[in-house]
Amino acid sequence: MEGPSIVILVEEAQKFIGQRVKECAGSSKVIDPKALCGQKLMDLKSWGKHFLLIFERQILKVHFLLFGSYRIDDPRPGLAPRLSLRFKSGEIFFYACSIRELTEPLSSLYDWKIDVMSPEWDEKRVVKKLAKEGAAPLCDVLLDQGIFAGVGNIIKNEVLFRLRLHPLVKLNALTKIELHLLAREARLYSLQFYIWKKQYLLRKNWRIFRQKNCPVCGSKVKLELTGVRKRRSFFCPICQKRRKTPRTTKTNERKVRARLADITVHLVNIQKETPTITIQDRVEREH
Repeated sequence: MEGPSIVILVEEAQKFIGQRVKECAGSSKVIDPKALCGQKLMDLKSWGKHFLLIFERQILKVHFLLFGSYRIDDPRPGLAPRLSLRFKSGEIFFYACSIRELTEPLSSLYDWKIDVMSPEWDEKRVVKKLAKEGAAPLCDVLLDQGIFAGVGNIIKNEVLFRLRLHPLVKLNALTKIELHLLAREARLYSLQFYIWKKQYLLRKNWRIFRQKNCPVCGSKVKLELTGVRKRRSFFCPICQKRRKTPRTTKTNERKVRARLADITVHLVNIQKETPTITIQDRVEREH
C-alpha cells in the first residue's frame, strides 16, 4: 500500500480515536495483542507507508509490505488477521502485514518533510537529498523511503511516464531544475492518487502502470524488473528515452520551468479541492 492509501486508512479509522480496545487477537508473534486490551487509542498518524496507532502505553507501526490489507467492520472470510482490534464503534483487521512496537519518540524516527502526503512536505529538503544520490537509477530513487516516503510502485511508474524518462536513467543525468521537477511531480501524483482512490477512479487514471499500449504513441508497453530492488517497471520504449548526460539546453529548461509552473497551479487547486472530497462506498483497498 502506498502513502495516499495510508492517509485514507487514517481517515477511515478516525471513529476509533478516544475509545478503548474491548477485544484484541491476531497471529502476530512480534507483539502481544492481549497487551492492547483496555488501552485507549489516543491518535492515528501516517508517515509514508507506515500506519501508526498511538495508544496510552504503546505505539504500533503497521507496514503493509507488498500484499498487506486492512478491513474495517468487514473481516475477510477464511483469513486469519495479523491483528484485530474491537472498539465500541466497530472493529479493524490487519492482514499479511508487519506490526512492530515503537519505543522512541516519533519525532526522532520520522522526517515529515519527505513524506509526499504530509502538509510539511518540503521540496528543497527532497532535492537536497536527491543531489547526494549520484548515479542511482530513477526507479530506485523514487522508491527510496528516505527521500520519497510514501511513494510506491504505481506512483514511481506514473511519475516516470509523465517525465518521459526511462526507469534506468541515472539521477546524475538530470539537471538541477529537473530534480525539482522530479520531486514536485511525485508530490502532485501522490495527491492525485489520494483523490482518485477516494472517488474510485484510481485505475481509470493509470496511463502506463499495467497498460498494454502507450496512450501517447500507441507502442506496446514494456515490462521489466529494474534497479537494485527488481521491482516491476512499465514504460514506453519510444516515449521514455534513456539518457546518459543532463540536457542543459535552453529549450529543455524552458519546458521544465513551464511544467513546474503548471504543477504549482495543480497543487494549489488540489489543496482547495481535497477537503470537499468524501470517501465513496467502494474505496479501492489495494495499492
